Amino acid sequence: MSLLGVIDKVDTFPYDHIPGHYYHFLAHDGVCIGYMTKDMVVMFDGEPDFSVDNEAKTVAMGSHLTTIEARNEVCSSIASRWRRLPQFSLSLDKGWRDELYTVYNPSSTPYMLVERAFSVLLGIVTYGVHINGYVPASKSKDGKLKMWIPRRSATKSTFPGMLDNTVAGGLGYPYGISDTVTKECQEEAGLDAEFVQSHIKPTGVVSYMIQPDGPEHQVQPEVEYTFDLEFDDETSVLPFPEDGEAENFSLMTLDELLPKVMAGEFKPNCGLIIVDFLVRHGLVGPETPDYAEIVSRSHRRFPFPTL
Repeated sequence: MSLLGVIDKVDTFPYDHIPGHYYHFLAHDGVCIGYMTKDMVVMFDGEPDFSVDNEAKTVAMGSHLTTIEARNEVCSSIASRWRRLPQFSLSLDKGWRDELYTVYNPSSTPYMLVERAFSVLLGIVTYGVHINGYVPASKSKDGKLKMWIPRRSATKSTFPGMLDNTVAGGLGYPYGISDTVTKECQEEAGLDAEFVQSHIKPTGVVSYMIQPDGPEHQVQPEVEYTFDLEFDDETSVLPFPEDGEAENFSLMTLDELLPKVMAGEFKPNCGLIIVDFLVRHGLVGPETPDYAEIVSRSHRRFPFPTL
């Protein structure tokens, strides 16, 4: 797999058209906040607080849902009911997190809170943080840049046993971005808050639209805030599997890391985060084949309001 191939696995939604099996999910004011598949449209067709227009291919929240509290109540009730249905035993019931994601409309303005597992079915924008923990070449024992790479637990419900970024997590309500970074570093890698806050550096954002189950299925527009966590050396502070999300952490050189990225051993969006790290640090440059497309498709513009 090429570096562009790594991006291809994550940014899968067409750029030049919206496939016919997707409907626009509209807020009560008519703003599109997501893309929904036909199997979900059928479910919403029977809900009194929503209206379906098969000709226009829209699913619209009722115009009476004018407050965030009303929208939260309606979506929470639907998700809780549907969770008990056989067709949602895997996507909703098994995937239920008791964690809320924020939908924004207009941009930067909270519009409603949605259960994390339900957000996937609605095709709305979700947010996360990804932290690259690394030892720079100037501080490593052999003069080579190295990254701390965890292997996901074999018991995880998604991508079990695959390689991951040092720390990553969804941006759940009511936590802010910085709070989430500190919390996830403590929970997933046992890293002290003081160390994280004194060594972390925000490095940007990546965005993409992925259809994890294939082109006929749900689309997930995702925004990931990226951070670099520079370690002082290879031994004084060590990440370890604090909450069981990871089996172990390995300190890898780029020569060890890149073949695993190319072989698809990383969780797909984590592979993209690695490529973004390489670009930002000048380890992948303009002479790389498809460089412009790699960079542009790692920073996709969405047709929806965002944070």
